[in-house]
Amino acid sequence: MSLSLHYIPIDLHDFDFPILTRLNFETEVIISVQDLTSFFGRCPSLEFIQICLSYPPQSHTPPPRRRVCLAALQELILDQTACAIDLFDHLILPKCTRVILRGIFVDETPDRHGSLVARIHPSSIDHLPVMREITKAVATAAWCSLSGPNGKLTLSCCNVAREKFDADFFASFSPISVSQIRELWVGQKAYWGNKDWTWRQTAAGVHGVFGVLTKVEDLTIVNCQTGPFFVSLGATVEDGVLLPGLRRLTVYGKSGNLDVPALTRCAKARKEHFRPLGEVTVVWEKDPGADVMQEVESLREFVGELVYCIGEDPELVRKGRECSCW
Repeated sequence: MSLSLHYIPIDLHDFDFPILTRLNFETEVIISVQDLTSFFGRCPSLEFIQICLSYPPQSHTPPPRRRVCLAALQELILDQTACAIDLFDHLILPKCTRVILRGIFVDETPDRHGSLVARIHPSSIDHLPVMREITKAVATAAWCSLSGPNGKLTLSCCNVAREKFDADFFASFSPISVSQIRELWVGQKAYWGNKDWTWRQTAAGVHGVFGVLTKVEDLTIVNCQTGPFFVSLGATVEDGVLLPGLRRLTVYGKSGNLDVPALTRCAKARKEHFRPLGEVTVVWEKDPGADVMQEVESLREFVGELVYCIGEDPELVRKGRECSCW
């Protein structure tokens, strides 16, 4: 059984649907967290919930002594997350494997557009398995998808995009732990309506990210200016090199985005000062020309395995589709 309520004045106390499986709920009428969770408790069969609360965030409501357990829930979508974030502190979601949070995850205060900032309370994490044991991250200027053995969490920055790729991007998701991320996929452009944002990468910003995500083993770079990444990966530091566990590097994009000399210097430096990259894959959108192909071919002496091709890489396309939250 499905129920969609879009801006219809209702009293949730009057509803009791033990067989309800899907709920899509939008309202401008202020509803207390207790009333929402009480309603959920009377719908034990819920498998899907999408909520949009179109009103200013209310004062924080402390967690109850006994939280409501939605044992059947598999997917939860919160639009205007800043208005509904307290729900997490009142629910237990043991089987929920997909959570989408749409809001602003940037600074401690509203941004220049006056958008509301969403913050996840530390006390919520243990009751939300999907937020624990994060091992993969897919990041673009407007959203980030975090996933692990318990499912996928997508954090979407509605209507705005980050201007820079740096350590603050991942720090803003605190208290969700990202320190165990093994696979990182970085894409440059993000789209929202008719807007098109280009993410700016700098060597300092990328260096900061790698300083936070120290366990990355598999790095994929899609349609980005690659120089800052290669400079950071090839730089020697007091304790060795950044991303010491990096085994696989994949680069996809237009030939103008691929800084082959910087990639060669990176691969050479890692071989000389640490150990060679295990596998490097380069995928071009179209033929980059014989000179560029020859430059890339010279990488073979510095890496374990070199693969390059022209056209869409099926795996990259699949990843992009899987990580999209729209």
